[in-house]
Parts: sequence; structure tokens; C-alpha cells
Amino acid sequence: MRPERAVTECRPLRKEVGSPTPLLGPARGSPGSSSQAISRTSFSRVRKSQATTSSSSRGSCSATWASVVTPAALHDEPAMATEEKRVDAKASEASAEPTSALYRARRWLHVLPFLPAGSTFLSGLTLLALLHGVALLLFTRGFLLTRKALPNINDCDPVAPSGNLDASCSLPATHDKLVFLVVDALRADFVLPVAEPANPFYANHVPLPGHLTATEPTQSFLAHFIADAPTTTLQRLKGMTTGSLPTFIDAGSNFAGEQADEDNWLWQAKRAGKRIALAGDETWLNVFPRGTKSSVWAEDLVRPYDSFDVEDLDTVDRGVREHLLELLDEPRQREWDIVVAHGLGLDHAGHRFGAEHRETTRKLRETEQLLRDVVERLHDDTLLVVVGDHGMTDRGDHGGDSREEVDAALWVYSKKPLIDNAWFKHALDSPQHPAASLRANGEASTDLADRFELAWPEKGLRTATRSVSQIDLVPTLSLLLGLPIPFGNLGLPIPEFFFRKSELPVAPPSPSSQAVEERAHKPKRSFFGLGSSQPERRDHEELSPLQTYLQATLLASSELSHYLLTYTALPSGKDLLPSMPELSFILEIAKSAYKGAHAPGHSRDEMERRALDKFVAFERKAREKARTVWARFDPVLMGAGIAVFVGSLLVAARLAGAAKRGPTARFLVGRALEGSLVALVVGAGLAVAGTFKGRPTLLGALFVAAVGAELAVILAPPTSSIPPAFGLQRYFSIRQFAPLVPLVAHAAIFGSNSLTVFEDSAVLYLLTTLLLFSLVRAFAAPEARLRNRIVAYSSVALVCVRLMATSTICREEQVPRCHPTFYLAPGSTASQVVLGLSVVAALLVPTFLRSSLAVSKSDEGVAPLFLGVGVRALLLGGSAYWALDHAVAAGTLSSTGAALAGVAKTGFARAVLLAGTLATTFVWPLSPLCIRVQREQVRTAAGEPTRTQIKVIGFANALGSSYLLFFAAAFSLLVLVSPPPAQLVLTLHLVVLVCLLEVWDSERDVAHLTSALASTASLEAFLQGDDLGDGAGGLPPAPPHTGPTFVQLSTLALLAHVSFFATGHQAALSSIQWSTAFIGFPSLTYPFSPLLVTLNTLSSFVLTALALPLFVLWNVPPPLKDQGALFAPRHLLRAGAGCLAYFAALTLASAACAAHLRRHLFVWKVFAPRFMLAGVALVATDVVLVGCAMGWGATGVLAKVKMSLGTRVAE
Repeated sequence: MRPERAVTECRPLRKEVGSPTPLLGPARGSPGSSSQAISRTSFSRVRKSQATTSSSSRGSCSATWASVVTPAALHDEPAMATEEKRVDAKASEASAEPTSALYRARRWLHVLPFLPAGSTFLSGLTLLALLHGVALLLFTRGFLLTRKALPNINDCDPVAPSGNLDASCSLPATHDKLVFLVVDALRADFVLPVAEPANPFYANHVPLPGHLTATEPTQSFLAHFIADAPTTTLQRLKGMTTGSLPTFIDAGSNFAGEQADEDNWLWQAKRAGKRIALAGDETWLNVFPRGTKSSVWAEDLVRPYDSFDVEDLDTVDRGVREHLLELLDEPRQREWDIVVAHGLGLDHAGHRFGAEHRETTRKLRETEQLLRDVVERLHDDTLLVVVGDHGMTDRGDHGGDSREEVDAALWVYSKKPLIDNAWFKHALDSPQHPAASLRANGEASTDLADRFELAWPEKGLRTATRSVSQIDLVPTLSLLLGLPIPFGNLGLPIPEFFFRKSELPVAPPSPSSQAVEERAHKPKRSFFGLGSSQPERRDHEELSPLQTYLQATLLASSELSHYLLTYTALPSGKDLLPSMPELSFILEIAKSAYKGAHAPGHSRDEMERRALDKFVAFERKAREKARTVWARFDPVLMGAGIAVFVGSLLVAARLAGAAKRGPTARFLVGRALEGSLVALVVGAGLAVAGTFKGRPTLLGALFVAAVGAELAVILAPPTSSIPPAFGLQRYFSIRQFAPLVPLVAHAAIFGSNSLTVFEDSAVLYLLTTLLLFSLVRAFAAPEARLRNRIVAYSSVALVCVRLMATSTICREEQVPRCHPTFYLAPGSTASQVVLGLSVVAALLVPTFLRSSLAVSKSDEGVAPLFLGVGVRALLLGGSAYWALDHAVAAGTLSSTGAALAGVAKTGFARAVLLAGTLATTFVWPLSPLCIRVQREQVRTAAGEPTRTQIKVIGFANALGSSYLLFFAAAFSLLVLVSPPPAQLVLTLHLVVLVCLLEVWDSERDVAHLTSALASTASLEAFLQGDDLGDGAGGLPPAPPHTGPTFVQLSTLALLAHVSFFATGHQAALSSIQWSTAFIGFPSLTYPFSPLLVTLNTLSSFVLTALALPLFVLWNVPPPLKDQGALFAPRHLLRAGAGCLAYFAALTLASAACAAHLRRHLFVWKVFAPRFMLAGVALVATDVVLVGCAMGWGATGVLAKVKMSLGTRVAE
């Protein structure tokens, strides 16, 4: 007989083993639940018990089907649903009132009918994410502004209208041709002679430069070549051609080439009619693109190669060698004037294997052989310049400002004398040396780029060696080639190349009369307004070494002065105006000394030395001031960004507080939309009035829209479901005030550069403290089993956190208090152990997740297949990729084996990326809930007909178990983009998250039991061992789970930061693991390569954001169709708002400290990178939490229970 009706009764309560199976009542915490007995020893829910076949357990739901069922009284609606009906009733009454168009529009905004039911919590979180985006945009536009580049060109002509050399433009060329060879990532200690014991992998493998400098000092010059951060190839090429300084934010453009927009010596060479060839890195074509006004190349002499195929160490280098040596052969000498060659093998070996690897050794030896071949073919009229664009850390990375990254090598060689013997007459440290004052001033400087000599004992360079700044190469090459110094150059001529005798010869034959007339109409470039007072020079006038160097310095100072006057005359150049009086004063002294050198009654040599010192002092001071204020700050935009951040915190608190009271997300978001529209109208009026004059209109519109939305939410009038605007004590109550202590402590770190540097230790201390509090509180639990459970899981979490902390990476400022353990040499025993442990972790993680589901009997349905097969295969695929990568890096394979391993690992990576993406986007949404329906025939009494009882196994954790599958699939993708040490850290991170799920779930049980035992009757019954009933006279029903508290959200945020530092990262550009850009893609591939680096860098924050819905949905049974609504969306909103508030508060604190300390010595080394980390972590959390965790994962779970169980989802 077909049953006419089903009475489904679900109750997540454990019964004692061996007790008869009752019909389960309504879900725990739902109103109207019937009274059932529960013993003192079985208070907690069924997931904490051992179930038998004869006992109903947590995780099961039973329904009794009868042939005849009398109508049962429907369950009462929950209190929150009743409140929702009252609000709807008020809205219905209001709708009967006369309405205007404005009123109807406002009502439409407040109701937002286009948002589907149950999804408005996403609108609240989206509002917060948009506010964060606006705040970051405003602040970064005010704080990380790039320098204003001037399009001016030094258009002076070295040949004067008279046909003679114009001494106010350049010097006579010493060489007709130039070979400019860039060896990417050629660190100083790779080339300079290193004392024993030397590193066997990279020291003394390029001995030719050091040997020739020692044996032919007048023809060879070897020095440290100090780069300005950021040490990325694109920015270094610009610096070495323009002589300008980069700004901090320019590091982000290394993956996408930027065309040169400032004067440079290659442009000047092209203006002079020189043919320029290129072989190697195609980045040069990004800076000087073909077919544009920036192009400088002879089209038939260009051989570019892909610059981001990091797996290929040899193709570019072979091409450079072949093309360069071919051009140096006699038959092709006449085809070119300048050859730019750029090899990449050494840089790729560093990225791929690190500095301490045999492949790095091989590439250095190839560089040595190339230099020998070039020197052998070099002609007397050709100048050879070999440079490293930047250095590298021992693990092969670059981009930051550590000593290893900025200290490159410079070698200049000529077959004819280049340096005068007078330079070597006295030792460099002698007071009689011509550079004695330069050396003394350099030693007094704290800037590495201004030092005259440098030693590096840590790398075996114990003897001080000459050091020059990279931008000093620009005026040096220009003058050596007889070219004008580029406009905007801030470099100084290298003194060794100009301390020599010279003369001002007659120029080549006079040009045509028409050309002379054209030049005559060009304005004469005078030196600082000296005009006719500048001493006249005769043709063939011989200059002493000091006079030659003074002339070179005078030309550089003249161009710099002209640039400063032009720059500060523009509205965008006001940042340097406060420094101009000091610079002008130094300049006037230099000019007076220069004039005095030609006046009677003065010692000419003495006055010339004094003038030289003052000109050098002027240039160094100008460079110092430029470095200090080059990034133009806009206090208005910075203040606007901070204001929006503050408002977003109040909005988050308002949303979190309102989420506990009723269906208010839709109303508050509607208020925000209304407020932003009104503010835009007001903002448009202000813009017309000129309030935002001088700033982009879009920024002003975004600011007023954001402020309007925030004020509308904060000042929303109280209703029956919305608490007062500043009545935030409901969320941050006195009992919950403790969570603000770690947040405030964490945010306060950013006010000190020392604490910011050691943030990894600070967050570890804060997290450990919070976990210890949970452990201590466990001993107050009234039930032994709950107490033991909390202690066990808390202890496991503490142990895992301490194990995570053993993985360290040190930033430069932490040495010697830090000892790195993250990076291990390929082939070492430690690296093999870590690789083996990562494989073990890949095997055990699915088992561990299934065991966590088995506690609540929710490892049913698709869970065993999804976790045991799918997720395990994905994790093993990631381990296979890194195992093959390790085998190639260790050099244990033959060339054929290495090639096959490279193909195989690319295949594994792509398979995991594709399968993981499909699992999260297609397979998981179509998979059913992790439940199993079990039918049993039961007889209630003798003579009664049997009835079919249906048990739904896994019902009590149907929400959390389904979301855990999505979380596990996403976790496998994060494992793939992380090297083996980071995989172990992420695995420990996952274990801590599961432990916290169980700890906080048990703490809710403790809180409920403690509250229930507050009555004398319940306490006496508990002490006597009597069962307590849920209902009148017994144990009251547990309150519904409302998600994690703010202290728990603080714990999750701190865990994310501990994991960030443990996965091999720091708040420094040098810690970015660029090699992960090529996982699955041997060459740079957009948009995947930047996305892979982002996932690797922010994996800990992504993992925490993905896990957040678990703490709302875990062990929360969904109500059935006639049992009221599911209020999880409100709790998701509350948890999401609290989580975003924590990260937004950190970003606000770092932004405020960076703005306040923007003139601090460590602003670009410590405070700005920390703000950038906070900003990108906030953006990542916003995107992942709103778009993936809530928008896809949590929403998908709610849709499943709605479809499968008929659950009504509340707003």
C-alpha cells in the first residue's frame, strides 16, 4: 500500500550503545522539538559516539511511513522567521499608502527584487569587497605614484655650426664601435676574484676579467655594478640606457614590457647615424619596439629570443654567441656600430636551480668562453662593455633590494689604452690620489650606489673593489662615444675613463651651408647661464687628466641642471622644489670655483679640484634628493583611501551585527546603493565646482560613491530587525572584546620597522596564545569526554603550528637572527626526505578528510569516490610534477631522460590543473549530497502493522560534508603550485583547520551544557546521573549555530599569516617564487603564469578564505521542508564580514603607517612592501571569499539541500 504521507523526524542526538532506536525528533535547536531523554554521559551530539546497527546516531535522519497517518501539528516557525513575517507585514501596510515616483524608487532599492532569495548575503560581502577596492585604488594612486617622465631630448649637436667640436655638448669619442654585452643576473662575486675557500658552484669560473684587469690595468676596468631596486630586467635596462631612477611600483611591469619614453644613449646613437644590432633577450624590443619612434635597431641586424622560457637554458645563449661572433668577424665589421647582446642562460639557471647548482657553473663557464672569443676578435676601435643587469639570491630570485640582488658586475675592456697611467701613480687610499676626495665622500655615504669601493666578505670578496652605480654608465658611454648625455640622466661619469689627457680637435669637414644655417638657428645651450664668461678654448687645446675629468663632470652637471629646472617648472615636479635652494647653493659654489680656476692670482689646479668636488657633490645631492622624493605623494588621495577603509570597517560591523537580527542584508545593500547614487549627484556638483580639480574625475566619483554608500549603511535608521548604528556591542560584546586584542597587536606591528621585519615571529606568538587559551578553557568543561576531545584537538593544532614554524625563509634584515630552512639543495638528503613526505601527505590527506567525515557518519554517497580517488589522484599528480622537477634539478638524469622528464612533468601539471578546475566547476556542483538513505521495516507493537522507517545517514552534517569536497578539490590546486616544503606546510594548515572545526564545535556543546546546568534542578539531575530531557523540566534545546565568533576569525587570520611565512614568503619582493610561473607552461603564458605566481604567493590566504564557510556549515543539519527555514546565509554574512574586517583593518594599519612614515629611511624597504602584501592579501581574500567560497561553494551547497531535501533558505 502506497503511503499517503511521510512524517520525517530528524534529531542529531546520540543514544547509548544498545538502547532501542526511537523515532528521532526535530533537528537540534529547532523550535518545537519533542522532549527526549539524554544521559549525563551522552550529552554531545551523535558524531562523538560509536554507533551500532540498533541505535540511531548523529548523522542519521529517520522517517516513518505509515499507511494511515493522522494529521500532525505543524512545527512552529523559528523566532527569526516570525520576525521576518512582521517585517513583511509592515512592508505590506506601507504599500497601501499613497506613493510617489521617488518613494517607489526608494522602495525598489530597499527591496532589490532582482536578487534571488537566499543570495543577498553575497550582496553584502560584495559591497565590502567593492569598498576595499575603491579604498586601495585611492590610496595607491596617492602613495605609489610613478615618477613623471619628461619627453624632452638633449638635441644639442656635438658638431658646432663652425664645424668644430662643440665642447658644451660632448667630448671627443675614444672609440667608434661598442659591444654592449648583458649577461642576465651576473652577480659581482660571479666575476670578481674570490678568495679561498670559494664557493665551488659560482666563484672564480669567469676569471678573464679579473686577470686582464690585473695584467692590463690601463685597458681593463672591473667593478661592482650597483643596481637600483626593483631589480627586474625591464627596469634595469631602462636605468642603464636613460640614467633615470625607477619608482617602487615599477617592479610590477617586468612581466609586460614598457616602451621607453625618456631620452637615452641609444636614441642619441641613432640620431648620430649609428647602426645598432641586437641579439638575445626580446625585452629590448619591448623597451624600443620596432616600427615606432622609439625603435633604434637596424632591421637586418635584429635577432630576438623569448625571454621567459625558463626551462630553456641554452637556446638564447647559443643564438647570442652565434650572432655576436659573426658580427665581430672581419667581413661584417662595417655593417654595425653598436651591438647589444643579452644572454639569459645564467638567469634561467638561477630561477630553475638556484645559484648553488652545477647548471649555474656550466653557464658561468660558457660565459667565460664567450668573453675569450669576443676579446680575441675585438678591434682596437671597439669598446667592450660587459654588465650584469642585476644579481640573484642564492636560490636564484631577484626583484628586491637585497645585496645579492643589487650587486652586479661591470667589466669594460679595450685593446688600446683606456685609463691614464696617472690614475695608478698613487694608491686609491692615498691622499695624493686624484680621486681621494671622491673616495672619502663615497665612504661617508650610506647609499650602496654612492660607495666608491665595496667589499663583500660573506661572498669571499674581502678586499675592497671599485664600485659604480648602474646609472653612471649612461654619461660614461655617451661621452666615450662622443654623444650628448641623455636628458634626465642622473648618473656621474666614471672617473677612471676621463682622468686622461685629451684635446679638442678640429671636427670633420664643415657641412653644407644649409646645415650650418639650420644649426645656427638652434638655441645655444649655455652652462648654468655662464654665457660669455665661460673661457674660450682653442682648437687642439690639450687638456690635462684633471681638466678632462672636470669637463666630463661639467657636461653631466649642465645637463642635470637643465633637467631639474625643466622638471620643477612643471606642476608634477613640485616635489623637488623644496630641495632646489640647497642644490642651487652647491651649484653656485661650483660655478664660482670653476670661474676662479681661470682667473688670475689663483692656483688653477687647486680651484679645478675644488670645482670638481662641488660639481660631484651637486650631482650626488641631486640624486639623493630624487631618491628621497621621487615617488610623488598625494596626501588628499591617501587620506581619501584611509577614510574609505575606516568606513568599510564600520559597514562590516553593521552588517555583522544586523545579520543576527533578521533579513537586513537586502535592506542595507539597498541603502548603500541609494546612498552611492545620491553621493554621485553631490560629487558631480563638487567636481563642477572645482573641488576635484587637478585629479582624475573617476577617482572623485568613486570616493563620493563609496562614502555615500558607507554613510547610508552606517546611519540607517533602526528597525525591528536592524540594531542601532553604533550599537555594536551585540557583536563586539565585553565577552568578545578579547579578539580585538590580537587584532590591535597585529596592526600595531606596522608602526615599527623592526617589528614589521620580524612579523613572522609576532604572528606565531599571537596564534599560539589563542590556541593555548582554547586548551586552558577545555579544563572547565563539565563533561570528561568533551574536555578530552578539546584538549586532544587543541594539542594537535598546537603541534602542527609549531611544525609549520620550522619552515623559514629569512629576509635580509633578519640575518643573523634567522636561519633559513625552506630552500634545500636539489639532490640533498633533506630535499629527498621532504619530497618523500610530500608524497606521503598526498596519500594521507584524503584519508584524513574521510575520517573527519566519518565522525558524523557523513562519509557517504559520493564522498569515498570523490576524496579517495579524485582528490588523491590530483594530489599525487602534483607530487609527481615536483618529483620529476627534483630529478631534473638534481642532475641524476641523462640529457634524454631530462628532456622526457620535462615533457612528463608539464603533462602532469596540465592534467592536474585541468582536472582540478573541472572538479570544482563541473563535477562537484553536479554531485549529490554526502548522505545515504536506509530503509528498515519496524514493528511498533504486537499486532500492529509494520512500518517502513527511513534513515538518512549523514544528514546532520549534510551541509559541511558537501562543502568539504569542494574545499578538498581546490586544495589540490594549491598543492600543485607549491614546492614540496610548502606542500607540507599547507597540509599542516589543513590539519589545523579540521582540528579547529572540532574544537569549536565541542566548545559550543560545552557552552550549551554549562548554560543548561545553570538551573538547580538540571544540576542536581546531572550530578545524580539522571537523564535530562530536551524541553520543559529538562535540558533546553541548543541554540542554532551562528558561525564563528570574532576571536575564532582572528585565529583563522593569524593562521593564514603563519602559513604565509612558512611557505617560503616574506613581505619583500625578493621572496616571490617566480619559478612557479612556469608550472605546466615552459614559457611565459598569459594569463596563467601571473595567476600561478599569485596562487603560490597567496596560497595560505586563499586556503583560509576557502575554509571559512566550513566553520558555518559544519555539523549543522538542514531543516526539512516543514521545519522552518535555514538561516545559514545570515551566518555566512556575519562570518564573511568579520573575516574581511580583520584583513581590512590590517591593510588600514599598514597604509596609515606607510603614509605617516613615507619619509622614513625604510619606507620602500619595509613599510611599502608590507602595505602591498596587506593590499594583495585583502584583494585575494575578497575575491576568493566572495567569488569562490561564498558565491560558488556555499551557494552550491544551499542549492543542493534546497533541491534534495526541500529546505527553505532564509534571507
